[in-house]
Amino acid sequence: MKPKRIFAFFLMSLLFLFCCGCSATSSGLSMLNHKKITELTLKGETYWAAYQEHQEVGEAISIVDYQKPLSYVLQYPQTGHTAIDDRIEGIVTEIRNAFDQEFLPGETPAGETDSGKKTEAVLYLGYESYLTDNDQMSLVFFETHETADTLSPHTRIQIFHFDLSSDTEIPAEELMWEDFAKNASAYTQKYFTTTEPYNEGLFGNYATLLAPDAGRFDRFAFTAEGVLFYFDRYDLFPGSYGIVRLTIPYEDMRTKIETPKEEIFIPTEISHKKMVALTYDDGPNPIATNAILDTLEQYGARATFFDLGCLVEKYPDVVKREAALGCEVGSHSYDHKNFSKLTAAEISADLQKTAAAFQKALGKDPAVFRPPYGACDENVKKQISMPIYLWSIDTLDWKSRNAKAVLDVVKSSGDLDGKVILLHGIYTSTAEATAVLVPYLQGQGYELVTVSELIQAKHGETPASGKIYGYSYFQ
Repeated sequence: MKPKRIFAFFLMSLLFLFCCGCSATSSGLSMLNHKKITELTLKGETYWAAYQEHQEVGEAISIVDYQKPLSYVLQYPQTGHTAIDDRIEGIVTEIRNAFDQEFLPGETPAGETDSGKKTEAVLYLGYESYLTDNDQMSLVFFETHETADTLSPHTRIQIFHFDLSSDTEIPAEELMWEDFAKNASAYTQKYFTTTEPYNEGLFGNYATLLAPDAGRFDRFAFTAEGVLFYFDRYDLFPGSYGIVRLTIPYEDMRTKIETPKEEIFIPTEISHKKMVALTYDDGPNPIATNAILDTLEQYGARATFFDLGCLVEKYPDVVKREAALGCEVGSHSYDHKNFSKLTAAEISADLQKTAAAFQKALGKDPAVFRPPYGACDENVKKQISMPIYLWSIDTLDWKSRNAKAVLDVVKSSGDLDGKVILLHGIYTSTAEATAVLVPYLQGQGYELVTVSELIQAKHGETPASGKIYGYSYFQ
């Protein structure tokens, strides 16, 4: 090494040691930040890899931004079309802002823990892009939120359409021709019911879920092979199927397809078996309810959830999972007011608000109802146009907050055949009790069914709107 270079290296070394000595804390933080960014980058590369096979347009732009408590791991395309690239960057900014608002909404952050510390959260964003022969691009964004307490992160899918020849965005509704949804519905039902492994996992109420007006065919991408539809995890199949993709050839999408005869889902003939209905009020809750659903999915059991409209709005993915697992999802009012103390107008407003929440989450109104506190006098009954379900065994889980106490109540209740058990889907202790209770009941020979299934199988009755199914009915 030449003398000048040796001297320069010596000075640089002294400067480095001096800086390290004077700002050890700053260096430590810098090293921690570097470690975190490296960790996020590796996770991002794994996340993005799932979509890279289907990136037909543009160059991928990757961003890893660590800003405690929120981090951003983003990938999106740059197409070389200025107007379209500006719009894509605008979409990414909208997604990022919505993420910020969810976890840092100001004075009372949703990410606050009991200790007052903000929960760290990561926004992952990946994409697929497809190009057709007529220069039309479909851009599919996959958005996932991850926190320390995330049990099963949900991936949200958004799709945008662009005309590269005119540098414009095209609304999806302008791309749907006559019978678009109807043909997609018919093809999808036939494909999923006859093709492995889908025919083995398709949920029993698939005809309703895949009806033309159920909202599952307005999210699509145009590819060189056909129209590509995406179905969310837990939407039609168990969670192990992940996000399901189905490409329908253009000729099938434009050819009149005979709509298959709608099959009415009839519960398995189990009237000769012992059966019991577990019911969960006051949810959904992303932690406790998901833990309960994990148990139900593991053991192939069903239950009935009576959810609050305000929480359906807040946690729609949990509600979708309830329905997707074949469980019955009913209304428990919007925010748990005692209906017997409300006017007819107030009850009507509550029911409408709750129905709107269910429509947004599930695409349909709730079909059954459980009144808060079980309070349902004749005045309340007149306002309810749904079957009204009470219970026959109260576990008092809301009071004990103890899994063993819940189990003791159930085990000491004698013959459970035809009984409806009241639980609450918002307590971790109830989730812990469920993890033991479900296999215990199955081991005792009980079939775990929904309340409506129990009424049909045990009483030979189709649940009637406005009728109260109360304590004596289930004895």
